[in-house]
Amino acid sequence: MPLSGRTLPVSSELRWLLDHWQSDGRWPVPEAPRPTSAIVLIRDSADGLELFITRQLDARGVEDRNRWAFPTSSLRPGDVRKLPLAGWNSARCARALSIEDKSRALHHFSAAARITFAATGILLAEDVDREIVAAPQTDWRTTRSRLFSNEVAWSQVLRDRDLRLRPDLCKPWLRWINTPTQLHRFDTTYFIATVPFGQDVDFLSPNETSAGWKRPGQVLAEVGGDPDRIGAAARIIVESLTEVPTVGAAMAQIRNVHPLRPEIIDDDGDWKVVIHTGKDPHSKGSLRDRAVAVGETDNDQNPGFLSFSGDDDEETTDEENDDS
Repeated sequence: MPLSGRTLPVSSELRWLLDHWQSDGRWPVPEAPRPTSAIVLIRDSADGLELFITRQLDARGVEDRNRWAFPTSSLRPGDVRKLPLAGWNSARCARALSIEDKSRALHHFSAAARITFAATGILLAEDVDREIVAAPQTDWRTTRSRLFSNEVAWSQVLRDRDLRLRPDLCKPWLRWINTPTQLHRFDTTYFIATVPFGQDVDFLSPNETSAGWKRPGQVLAEVGGDPDRIGAAARIIVESLTEVPTVGAAMAQIRNVHPLRPEIIDDDGDWKVVIHTGKDPHSKGSLRDRAVAVGETDNDQNPGFLSFSGDDDEETTDEENDDS
């Protein structure tokens, strides 16, 4: 199904927000999207390709809003500061993301690897023998919790254990910039990766999130057409993997990672998300990639595991965002 011009329903929360703004007659000024990275772990099974997907209770405790999503995180300065690196360099990361900013490109890859490790325990790194880590140490859970709370920098975790990040183990799959009508906006690059031999997923979340392996078709069957159960970006990713037979086939795909920029339209009184490529109103007509919107210090106070990622309504707590 072609993405350009595709129309999807909005969530009930975003619908309420849009109705409120419309009745008030004043619309928000779009804020700059916050750069984030997300990870979609995949594996082969006897029944076909499976993906690791989360279902998170909203941070505000609204139990009927636990959508299917993927581990996601904002970029942090500690992701790239003195980062030990192997395999790809920043220029190769930039080519993979089709952007010119090499620092930002590496930042996205590193943030994706960080949230992979923090949320699932999977290390996309190599050791001093230049071999991909096969059996992470038993004391990792404490370190992962500290990553969630931002008590320790990701690059420091790698340096302390003589590990080097392997960006080539992540494959860029989709870039999504959520709608200008969001209270919080995100520019999210989704990556896929497989579990290295010898490692096993050990899910960890600070905010009542559950997770597990599912076939893409299972996810779509469970959510149906309900936008309150899965955001637009997550739905598109799941759909894109339904016909992929194996991990090898997924990793071999050539992906267009130029950003999708959905907009909200009023379709005869019914709000819809329209997906297309185009200009971001905040960019004043420019399609240039924005510099990484992070501060000078690692003082992000967000909890660290979002389950939203940006197209319609989620407030993110820093390690998972939603899309619409």
